Amino acid sequence: MSHEFGAELRRRRVHADISLNEMARRLNFSKGYLSKIENGLRPPTEQLARLADAELGANGKLAALVQRTGPDQPNGPDTEFTHPGRREVLAFGSSLFLPLGITEADAEMAAEDPQTRLYYRDQFDRLRKRGQQSAPGLVLRTVAIEYCTLVELAEAAPHPQGRATFEILAARYAEYAGWMAQEAGDNQASMAWTRQSAKLAASAGDQAISAYALVREAELAMYARDATRTISLAQQAQHHVGADPRVKALAAHREAQGHAMLNNGHECRAALDRAETLLGNGVHDGPGGSPLGSTTVKDLNLAVSGWCTFDLGRPKQAAELLERALSRTAPTARRARAMYGARLALAYEATSDLDRMCEVASQVIAIAQPIGSATARTELRRLTRAMARRHNYRPAKQLHVEITAALFGFPVS
Repeated sequence: MSHEFGAELRRRRVHADISLNEMARRLNFSKGYLSKIENGLRPPTEQLARLADAELGANGKLAALVQRTGPDQPNGPDTEFTHPGRREVLAFGSSLFLPLGITEADAEMAAEDPQTRLYYRDQFDRLRKRGQQSAPGLVLRTVAIEYCTLVELAEAAPHPQGRATFEILAARYAEYAGWMAQEAGDNQASMAWTRQSAKLAASAGDQAISAYALVREAELAMYARDATRTISLAQQAQHHVGADPRVKALAAHREAQGHAMLNNGHECRAALDRAETLLGNGVHDGPGGSPLGSTTVKDLNLAVSGWCTFDLGRPKQAAELLERALSRTAPTARRARAMYGARLALAYEATSDLDRMCEVASQVIAIAQPIGSATARTELRRLTRAMARRHNYRPAKQLHVEITAALFGFPVS
C-alpha cells in the first residue's frame, strides 16, 4: 500500500508540475518525509492522504489508497452489519451498573404502554434537532444507546405486533445513526447503519423505510462522486413497492444530483420537476414518527435545484437559487445551512464575486467547525482548490488559511 500510494502521489505531483519542495510546503510536511512517502519507505497517514488529495484535485482517489482496516472500523461498504447481541448489550450495561436486561414481561408492558412509544418518538425528534447543532459523534452515542434498548425490547417482545413496533423505531434510530456517521466522516459506518435500518424495517414489514434506505445509499454514492451509482440507486428507490410520495421525491432529488454530475441537464430538470410535484402535498409523518429525510430546509426543492445548477455549469443562477433557499431556512438548522452555504460560496467563486464568496465562506466556517459537518467540509475542500487561481486577491489568501484550519481542527490565529 505504501509503494502504491507513493507512486501515485509522485505521478500526480509531477503531472501537476509541482516540485517536491513546493508540495512539502503546501502540505506542511518536510521534504525528506514526503520523499520517503513517495519512495514507499514510510506509510502515508490518513491526514497526509487527505491533504494531498485535496491539493492535487484527486477527487478521493489518493485518499482511497489509505483505508483504515483496524478494529475501530471493521465494517466496510459491503460488510453485513449486525446490531450488538443481547449478551454484549447486557455486559455493557453491567459495566455501567445499569440493569439493561429486559424480560418478556418488561417488553410486553412497554409494547402496550403508549407512553413508551411516545417517549422514543419524542426522543428521536429531540435527537434530530440536536443533530443540527451538535457534533455528530456526541449525538451518535445517544442514538446508539437508544437503538440498543429498542433492539432489546424487540427481541423480548412476546407478540409480533409489539416486536414490529420496536423494530420500526429501531430502524429510524439506525437510519439517523447512519446520517450522523456520514457527517462524522465515516461513510463505511454510515452504510452499515443504513443497511441495518433496512433489515429491521423489512423484518417489521415496513417498506417505506426500506425504500428510503436506497435513497440514503444514493446520497453516499453522490458524495463519493459516483454519478452512475447515484442515479441507479435513486431510480430503484422510486420504483420500490414501499416508496410513498415523499420517499419518491427525495429519491428524485438524488437522481437529479446524479444527472447534474454527468451534465445531463434535461434528465436533471425532469427529476427535479417530479420531486416538486411529489412534495406538493406537504410533509407527513413517517413510520414511527417524524417525516423521513430532511425537514429543516423549508424549500428543499429550491435548495437541491441550486445544488444541481452549480454542477450543470451555471453558477450565477445557482447562487440566486441557493440564496433564496437559505433565506427560508431557520438559523437553528446549522447543519443544512453549512452544507448549502458551502455550495453557495463555490458558486460565488465561479462568478468572481469574491467579496461575497469570502463573506459566505466565513459564515460556513463559523457554523461547520463546531458541529463537525463532513458534508460541508467536502464542499469547503472544493472551494480551497477553486481558490488557487485567486492568489492575487488578499482576502482569499486569508480565507484559505481559515478554511484549512477549520478542515483540520487547528485554531486560527
